[in-house]
Amino acid sequence: MSISKTVLKASPYYLEDVLGHTLDERAKRGKISFILLNQPPVCDSYCRRCFMPDSRRGLVCFDSLSLEESVQVLENAKSYGALCLEISGEGEPVLSKNLPGIIHAADSLGYLTTLITNGHNLDFGFIDLCAVSNVTLVFSHFSLDEARYESDNRLPGSFSCKQRNLRHACGVYRELAESTDCYDVRRLAIHATLQSDNLQDVMDLRKFSHNNGIFFSIAPLAQTGCALSNPGMMPGQLVSIAEELVPLEQVPLKLGDNSIIHSHSSKLEIGREVCGTCFYGLNIGYDGALLLDAHSGYELSGSLGNVRTTPFNELVGRQRSFALELFRSIDGFCPVRDPKWPVFLKKLLYSNPKHI
Repeated sequence: MSISKTVLKASPYYLEDVLGHTLDERAKRGKISFILLNQPPVCDSYCRRCFMPDSRRGLVCFDSLSLEESVQVLENAKSYGALCLEISGEGEPVLSKNLPGIIHAADSLGYLTTLITNGHNLDFGFIDLCAVSNVTLVFSHFSLDEARYESDNRLPGSFSCKQRNLRHACGVYRELAESTDCYDVRRLAIHATLQSDNLQDVMDLRKFSHNNGIFFSIAPLAQTGCALSNPGMMPGQLVSIAEELVPLEQVPLKLGDNSIIHSHSSKLEIGREVCGTCFYGLNIGYDGALLLDAHSGYELSGSLGNVRTTPFNELVGRQRSFALELFRSIDGFCPVRDPKWPVFLKKLLYSNPKHI
């Protein structure tokens, strides 16, 4: 039987299609499926598409969770059924001194981890560590043209570092691909963001990924952070792909192998596929604050709760409550990519809730 679908390990689709979980049923039993553990908002790049506003870049993070506190979060989340850890969020996670320890602890606890990185600060030893520690490695990427890439992120020399590390990861992860009768499971991905001026770059990245056995993912530009002042597509806009006009909302699943965050299960409660890592997860900021998702909610200054001061069962309940309200208040799959997102955030800021 020929392989019919490529999925990324540790994604919602992987849990649902390959492992057979119904994330909606798990949530109704009080379980979470994902724990998102952000690292401090420090980054070496200044990408136009960045989720992070300049006001947060390079904060002196005296209040960051320690490695011991992060491990405690992982242990608590495991007791509530968490299956996967995602490390993305507020900065470049590879710059966090705690990252190797977090990866080791997550592997010891049986997590499947996803690490989303720009790839500049990786080294071959760390890539090898990820490979043996059940880490799915996702490289964010903009262009295969060196000048365009470094013009976008304003970091000279970054392109060659990324491509060198990506080539090494290809060699290591190629041996880790898994196949069943129905699924081709990958643990290495390239994720691209569609802007108004990089469709050809996206097509080139797609071809590069498929030629090298890499899962390819794409998403629209966010409605937050630095991206607000840079060129993006508007919701409802038609995009020309192979002489076919395609609505922007269909581009990610048309050009990507499929999604690294969409969930089938969310159709049962929301009526559409939304971000499963957000909807069925617990989102923890670098300082322990409960967030709305991996990239938003820090604006609330921890008023939703904090792992240092709020009982874990209360955090799980609050996350579930406001996740339902959030996705019923927007139309799309991702909070920070939806035009209604600022309205929802403003509502929360106005009410300044202790919980929802």
